[in-house]
Amino acid sequence: MYAVMDAPTGKRAYREAQLLRTALEAFHHATGLQMVVEVEEVTDNAGRQADALLRLDAPGVDRQFIVKVKTRLNQAILGMAVHQLQRFPQKGLIVTDYVNPKMAERLKAMDMPFLDVAGNAYLNEPPVYVYIKGNKPIEKPHRKPPTRAFQPMGLKVLFALLCHPDLVNAPYRDIARAANVALGTVGWVITDLKALGYLVDMGKRGRRLTNKEKLIERWVTTYPELLRPKLVLGRYRAVDRDWWEHAVLHNVQAYWGGEVAAAKLTRYLKPEQATIYTRVKPGQLLLTNKLKKDPDGDAEVLDAFWQFEFDWPHPELVPPLLIYADLLATGDARNLETARIIYEQELAGLMREN
Repeated sequence: MYAVMDAPTGKRAYREAQLLRTALEAFHHATGLQMVVEVEEVTDNAGRQADALLRLDAPGVDRQFIVKVKTRLNQAILGMAVHQLQRFPQKGLIVTDYVNPKMAERLKAMDMPFLDVAGNAYLNEPPVYVYIKGNKPIEKPHRKPPTRAFQPMGLKVLFALLCHPDLVNAPYRDIARAANVALGTVGWVITDLKALGYLVDMGKRGRRLTNKEKLIERWVTTYPELLRPKLVLGRYRAVDRDWWEHAVLHNVQAYWGGEVAAAKLTRYLKPEQATIYTRVKPGQLLLTNKLKKDPDGDAEVLDAFWQFEFDWPHPELVPPLLIYADLLATGDARNLETARIIYEQELAGLMREN
């Protein structure tokens, strides 16, 4: 059962509602078929939220779709949307601004229905089958850059706060040290978080992060685009494909991320790529593990951008939020399922409002 939420508020929610209406009109214009909005802004009995509940109005078909609206779509956003939709019993459907031909092929291969405002679509509900790709995106005003909280230095601060929520009440100097940023960065990130509704200042009772699920969503979908590329130190290849199984990193101040971290954490995944975050120059790491530089190699080494310890039973792994973000950024179906497991086992507790 679903409950009707209050009408969406805020500029972002308004844009998403407009996008949904425009995409439905484009779908009708391209196919003659009708998708009807049954409920906007829905939530189920377990508290899971979606942007709409649609019904396909076509002869011989009676199918509801639970919808996530994304103002844009990249690998990480796709991964997050798929994960969110998998929580519901109904079939999911993604509505977005534009799906390029390559992304359309990926969505079709995943059997993930989608609509965009250019009239591109995929729907496989026999006897109804729709697959439209290649329509050009509709020109729109230049996208504003993200607020400072979601630019590279801000993402570092957010990572520290999400991994250690109590840090939000620490002196700014302590937050800056943990996030490995300049002291002045912390103040404007805190200000932005207040303005965006992600932080509440309760005066003498201190500060508190709020709307954490949405905040985590924004972090994991922004990190791969704006911060991660700046951290890459190189790609390498090992002589032994399964070298990661016996490699030791703690003596070279490095941590497993991505697929290897997920495999060690869940025992569910067979890694095809190795991701390592290091606090020091990787010379000793490369020498010890016989890694040779290769731009097409299956091992990547990145700078460990945080300066705090994460208290959990896996000190050889990066914090679970970063494992989750790395998996989503691949867009790989096998990684998305593992990301869902990590979310439920390790991250769901972060959603609790303190």
